[in-house]
Amino acid sequence: MVMEGRIYFWLSVGAISIAILFISIAGIHHHILDQLLLAISVVILSRMVYVLVRKRRISVDLLMGVAGLVTWYLHAYKEGFLIFALYALSELIEEYSEIRAKRKLSDIREIIPSSVEVKTSRGIVEKKLGEVEVGDLILVKPGNIVPVDGVVVEGYSSFDTSYVTGESLPVVIREGEVVYSGYVNKDQMVIVEALKKPGESLLQLLVREAEKALRRKASIEKFLERFSQPYTLIVLLFFALASLNLGPYRGLSILLAGCPSAFILSTSTATALSITLLSRRSIVVRGGVVLERASRLKSLILDKTGTITFGEMDIVDVKTIDTDGKVLLEYAGGAAKASDHPVSRILSRYSRLFPSRAVEYPGRGVEAWVDGVRVLIGSSTLMAEKNIVGEIIDCGEGFTEVHVAINDRYAGVICLEDKLTEDVKNVVNDLKNMGLHLVIASGDRRERVKRIASLLGIDEYYGELLPDDKRRLAARIREKYGSIGFVGDGINDVEAIAEADVGIAIGSLRVVSNIGDAVLIKGIGGLSRLIGFARRYMNTIYLSIIAVSIVKLGAMITGLAGLIPLWLVVAIGDDGSTILSIALISYLLSRRI
Repeated sequence: MVMEGRIYFWLSVGAISIAILFISIAGIHHHILDQLLLAISVVILSRMVYVLVRKRRISVDLLMGVAGLVTWYLHAYKEGFLIFALYALSELIEEYSEIRAKRKLSDIREIIPSSVEVKTSRGIVEKKLGEVEVGDLILVKPGNIVPVDGVVVEGYSSFDTSYVTGESLPVVIREGEVVYSGYVNKDQMVIVEALKKPGESLLQLLVREAEKALRRKASIEKFLERFSQPYTLIVLLFFALASLNLGPYRGLSILLAGCPSAFILSTSTATALSITLLSRRSIVVRGGVVLERASRLKSLILDKTGTITFGEMDIVDVKTIDTDGKVLLEYAGGAAKASDHPVSRILSRYSRLFPSRAVEYPGRGVEAWVDGVRVLIGSSTLMAEKNIVGEIIDCGEGFTEVHVAINDRYAGVICLEDKLTEDVKNVVNDLKNMGLHLVIASGDRRERVKRIASLLGIDEYYGELLPDDKRRLAARIREKYGSIGFVGDGINDVEAIAEADVGIAIGSLRVVSNIGDAVLIKGIGGLSRLIGFARRYMNTIYLSIIAVSIVKLGAMITGLAGLIPLWLVVAIGDDGSTILSIALISYLLSRRI
């Protein structure tokens, strides 16, 4: 409500100021305009006093209020309303950015079911999720999300755990094994006994922790506020000294040329232009404060699955025993068509054969008759269970293995690994050249993460992490290296994205992109561009401030000396410096984006 009040106030001030400036261009003047200038000045000063009492902080509103009073006293109402119009515009831009920064996790809450089916002595009854108690037997049907942490007490199925762990492959969970809220049932109905209440379960905790992290980040001050207090006091001090020695008219040169509107508008212009330029490259950035923080990053934590890898496997090797590799792939791919497992879908692309009959062993493999041949594909455990003859071949650390037996004899192994996204190697090299420390963090198995890290030359990596583990890792890396960014694409990443100084979401999944300070719509290829541009953004603002300060100082000195009239002081020190800053910013930011 407070923020909405500020928006309405500055909308009103801006609209009134612009309207009066148009009236003045038409040559119309009435004493009521002077009184309106006085009223707005008093209101702005009153708001400043309120901030001073409540937050013990001097804002730029003080300078604006004093400038308004002095322009009213000197009947320079055009200059007064011009200052108010510029200042109102900059305040509205900043307030809008702040509103966008205060994101909520309502989209994540949408995936949590509002009601569940519970098995009781009276049959199946429907309960609201909030009414579920520990010990309730919940029916989880195929396609449904597990609503609470629990243990499977009847049935078995494969579950997509990517929301929670980031693991790209489904996991088979049987009776007596634990499931977590956020897992998605893929195959057949199971009954889960609730071990925790909904509010204490993993997915709900994930949402709450992410909201806490977002609230901690929302307290960061806007860029201009960090130097507005000393700047305001210095300008007022010089105005007072100049007025005592040279009179208030000449002293007004200090206030008018010293008005921070050029500084304010330069940061707003740089932000608006940067957001526009980056959006053309499919990079969404939520406010200048994000670019400021991104320019100061010391370390980046990268999620694996879906961020630096595609989240699907690719065949990298086929090792055989007395069998041609192409023949082995033909038979294995034909058998794989009997299963909808992600790995089976990959293998099936390599075969024109189809199974005549098949038996699937969920989570372990498939037995099928292909072109008159009995083919068994799956894990080494399944080979042992089926008493397959022959020595098992190993792919090595970090690979996914699909062992193949033909007519009860071991034939070989198909080795798969995660596919790297197209630009990831170039991006990683660019980020290293920028001096950033890189870390890979994933819910996937540690040996897989190690394999990807070695391919990219990244020394620090972590696997088998739950969402809260990623958040704690982000906090730990920050303590060690300084400001951090986290790059991820899944719901299991939202806690860490929210915790990081800059949270960067990959892709367009709404529940994740709403949390990110920045969103790379076309993938990780835009990451190095974002970081590099953020650094250019800050350098451009610093150069703009230096250039504007020189122009303002020149206008102040010539105005105080009486060498130029008051209107020219405004034209050079305020409008001129504003135009200069906008031109400089536009030139520097628009190059090589």
